[in-house]
Amino acid sequence: MALLVVDKQTCTQCGICAAICPRGVIFFREKSYPRLMPKADENCARCGHCVAVCPSGSLTHREIPVGQCPLLDESLKVTSGQCTQLIKGRRSIRVYKDKKVPREEIERVIEVARYAPTGHNSQAVQWLVIDDEGEVRRLSEIGADWMRWVVKNNPQLAPMVEGALQRQESGIDVFLRGAPAVVIAFSEQSNPVAYMDCIIALSYFDLAANTMGLGCCWAGYFIFAATSFPPMMEALSLPEGHTLYGSLMVGYPKYSYQRIPLRKPANITWRP
Repeated sequence: MALLVVDKQTCTQCGICAAICPRGVIFFREKSYPRLMPKADENCARCGHCVAVCPSGSLTHREIPVGQCPLLDESLKVTSGQCTQLIKGRRSIRVYKDKKVPREEIERVIEVARYAPTGHNSQAVQWLVIDDEGEVRRLSEIGADWMRWVVKNNPQLAPMVEGALQRQESGIDVFLRGAPAVVIAFSEQSNPVAYMDCIIALSYFDLAANTMGLGCCWAGYFIFAATSFPPMMEALSLPEGHTLYGSLMVGYPKYSYQRIPLRKPANITWRP
């Protein structure tokens, strides 16, 4: 099968597929059918834009069959007001119910988050979910060791960690907040856009989780430890050549928020 097949019975020759192709692999001339440029197979990003945009559903990609691409449901279109409240009303959740999150619920969120954009459509984000209570507790204990190491050896970070370490040692888990699960996005170190891809994917996860009754908090201390503290790196045991680029604590919020707090005005510079 060719990389791109055009149904000439339904194609309206609008040329939109060529206009939106990120790599310019589709050629279009007025009053003709779209066709592929030379070396299209190796240059195509497999993003599916051409299949998704075709008004008549006349294009099918060898690796993205149009029949397997569901139509957008207009009845589910998010309003500006709904989107605004979702984003502005999202809170970092640091107090969780003592309730395990079923794996299928986390899988539902990842199913949404995996549609986050990635550089060159690499789709190279990988996920590690730690949801065993004992293992999460062990990671938090390693985190306390990391805090002690920072206080002794890193004057730059020490002021940020000292107070947290005191609370951690008093029995209050500020490292992972007693979260039922920790979700990690990682990828190959050799991928120059992996950091951005993972952060975007986790941001999608964060917002999607909110709509499914879950709450998240970016695990800042954990990210520091997981990328610099050998005991934590050993505990995670990521595949060789891979590194963690971001992480979220996940669980059911114990409390619900009623209002949107104030934020600083946006600092915008307009260029003439």
